[in-house]
Amino acid sequence: DARLANILARQSADLRGQVQRASQEVATGRHSDLGAALRGDFSPLLAIDASLARLSAYKSNTADAAFQTAAQQSAISGLSQLASGISTTLLGAKNATPVQIDTLAADARGRLASAIALLNTQASGRAVFSGVATGTVPLGSVEDMLTALQTAAAGATSAGQVTAAVTGWFADPLGFGAFYQGGGPRSSTPIAQGEAAEIPTTAMDPALRDTLAGFALAALLDRGVLAGDATERGRLAQQAGQQLASTEDARTTLQARIGTVEARIEAARTRNSAEETALGILRSEIGSVDPYEAGTRLEAIQSQLESLYLVTARVSRLSLAEYLR
Repeated sequence: DARLANILARQSADLRGQVQRASQEVATGRHSDLGAALRGDFSPLLAIDASLARLSAYKSNTADAAFQTAAQQSAISGLSQLASGISTTLLGAKNATPVQIDTLAADARGRLASAIALLNTQASGRAVFSGVATGTVPLGSVEDMLTALQTAAAGATSAGQVTAAVTGWFADPLGFGAFYQGGGPRSSTPIAQGEAAEIPTTAMDPALRDTLAGFALAALLDRGVLAGDATERGRLAQQAGQQLASTEDARTTLQARIGTVEARIEAARTRNSAEETALGILRSEIGSVDPYEAGTRLEAIQSQLESLYLVTARVSRLSLAEYLR
């Protein structure tokens, strides 16, 4: 009768839905209803997702920190190359001719400009030696620096006096301290659970500041400092060479310090990646189905559906026979 037909139709629709869901699980290997599979307890899944989100943040932090420290290392290496390319010649400049001194002075001025450009290096649009003020390059132009130094050394009549004035300006908070346009050291960056990377180096670091002073001493000769006194100009060039040579160890130490941070960043990145992979596998397992169980269930449902079709067909034929009678 009609009521029996309705019951069979509802059962058929329900079984077809079960077949569709079971087929999807067999094809994808995933539960079609995760809530039912977890019996409504999503806490393990939420905990894994929270850990994965935390690791994602660490991944971004470690990539950024690695990029920033690599940029710093490259810039400091560039400074050392600039210094080594002229320091030996400057050290031997005491007895150089005026023309040779002028040539050295012009070279030093160009190297000072290059040194400033290196310390103004930007990575991903952020100045790496400006501390927290990443949107501002730390140093002004070479001409502005030399003008300030010329003013500081005004009236000096010997290489020693010029050196003292330059050294004083670079150590003065109102001298180089005011010329520096960056901010304070960056705060530590979280790179793993309970671990942070310190990237505090700015252009105010003594190793970098003293290197600039060495270039500046010789570059001032290109501005006419101690003009007319070939002997004192030769001595100033020599003192510039001594200054640059004396900063080599400080630059090496600074690079070693940054290198230690780089090693910690890389170690954290490796650990985080391994944890992320493990959590990803665990999360996948939570939502996955047993392929054998899913296949067996699909076959059972398909068998039920076939049986229902047979029953439905018999009922339909029986109804037709009664109608014809």
